[in-house]
Amino acid sequence: MTTSDARTSRDTAAGAHAAALATLPLHPWTDLRAATGMLLGADDFEVLMGNPRGKHMLHNAWMHGRGVVWGFGVRFRGEWDVEVCPGLAVDGWGRELHLDAPRCVSLRPLLEADHDPTCGTRQVELHIVIQFDPCLDKEVEALVDPCDVTRQTTDHSRVVERIRIEVVRGRPPVTRPGYHRVRVLLGLDRVGTDDEAGAEATRCREEVSRTSPSERARALLYHFRCLAALDAADWRPLDSDCSSELFPVDADKAGVLLGCVTLTVTNESDCPVIVGTPELDTCRPTVLPTTVVQDLVCALAPGLIGTDDKHGSGQGPQVIAEPTWSRDPAEHEVLHIPVTADLVPGSVRRAVQISSLSDTAWIAEDLEGPPRYDPESASIAVTFADRPKNPTLRILILGTGNMPVYGANPKVPLAGVRGEDPGTGAQGRDAVLTIPNPFLREE
Repeated sequence: MTTSDARTSRDTAAGAHAAALATLPLHPWTDLRAATGMLLGADDFEVLMGNPRGKHMLHNAWMHGRGVVWGFGVRFRGEWDVEVCPGLAVDGWGRELHLDAPRCVSLRPLLEADHDPTCGTRQVELHIVIQFDPCLDKEVEALVDPCDVTRQTTDHSRVVERIRIEVVRGRPPVTRPGYHRVRVLLGLDRVGTDDEAGAEATRCREEVSRTSPSERARALLYHFRCLAALDAADWRPLDSDCSSELFPVDADKAGVLLGCVTLTVTNESDCPVIVGTPELDTCRPTVLPTTVVQDLVCALAPGLIGTDDKHGSGQGPQVIAEPTWSRDPAEHEVLHIPVTADLVPGSVRRAVQISSLSDTAWIAEDLEGPPRYDPESASIAVTFADRPKNPTLRILILGTGNMPVYGANPKVPLAGVRGEDPGTGAQGRDAVLTIPNPFLREE
């Protein structure tokens, strides 16, 4: 270890020790019960102040999570320095991180410490994190503790809540957010291998998509609540050490990411030199105000709920791409095409076209009477005059033009196939299905 390394190690240890001394106690589950004439000591005042402090930090950490509240912009100043603007953030332990004046941090020490002159030009990735960094202040006279062998007669009466800006090599670690089931339900998380929770949420998502538009909001809310209850039961504080049994992250990982930096570094006279313009990515967690969340909910609700007004601006029914076959009493083959909502029966008669592809041309299939809507199975029934002979069947159900299939409530045209863009209520979408001929496999 060099002299510089030894000095850095001592400074780090001293800083960690000072921060430990400056950390105020937390007593979220214990409160002071004062009575007249009671003799109170320092530990009683620790409980008195530690109870609201602990509850406040727990609320911030679990109910809001970490992120920037305002400010903390990041920008380059010169070749080596990054300036962090004033701001307010909440870390993973629910502590407010505040910076009231711009502060610069230099990238040079980190790049010089890791520089290898033999590497030539290379890309270096860094990320910037702010950490809670308290310190003791305002030393005052104090009574001597009879148990203190140092016979200390002064002590610090203040804890200053500062922040520390760190530049760390590499990309920030990827952390999987909580509430995985809810995030899968809303399309935010992917389902992994052997992911039972994700598979359960996927089944709920598919069930919601099969619900009629008028009932979809209620179905989504029901599954949202059920999955959220399961996620909350699985989410718990870390127990890797005694100090983190209250919070969702370890103390040394509670910082807030401000941004990522990508540099192109080359060698010049055995010193690192930054080439070109550094890339700065400020994609970081942000805590939104409740009023903004309310506005977003109101803005997104019409896309889910739709409308039932007389002008037909709600979303129309959609075709479910899972057709089935049956046989009627006259031994004709019947194709059933399910839909997501009730249809106006008369709109189906001229809006379904079926063709098959032979080796030479497309052939329009002969039907035994016009297609009809079966309300019991919520499907369009198409009866074939003869069993199809060609291997590929093409089904076109009109949602556009002068005579489209129309929904019963709301009265708007067909909105295509489920899972595709439904368009606007009055616009409509054609539904096109291409399926193999099942009777060739039987033969």
